[in-house]
Amino acid sequence: MNSKEMEKKQKELERLEEMKQAMRSETTIMVEKERSELNSHKSDIQEIIDGFNKAGRKLNEAFKGEASEAAEQNITKLKNRNIALEDDFDFLVDSFKVY
Repeated sequence: MNSKEMEKKQKELERLEEMKQAMRSETTIMVEKERSELNSHKSDIQEIIDGFNKAGRKLNEAFKGEASEAAEQNITKLKNRNIALEDDFDFLVDSFKVY
């Protein structure tokens, strides 16, 4: 391989590296934008959980005995599902990575 061919090959490698870096940078920006968008919805899940807590307290005050216990169990189940959803949500957001 002569020097012109080597120089041409080197320039091509440099161009490819620049393209790779530009693509990585653009991908990183896109991922961070989506991560930020998703994180803005995390508070929605927390608001739902807080709503269940408030509803549970009101039901507990409104009912006595078995009715109160049943209402509390149902609220706890709903709250636990949303806490699991919050954990899944966190896992999803944390899985956004650019290599």
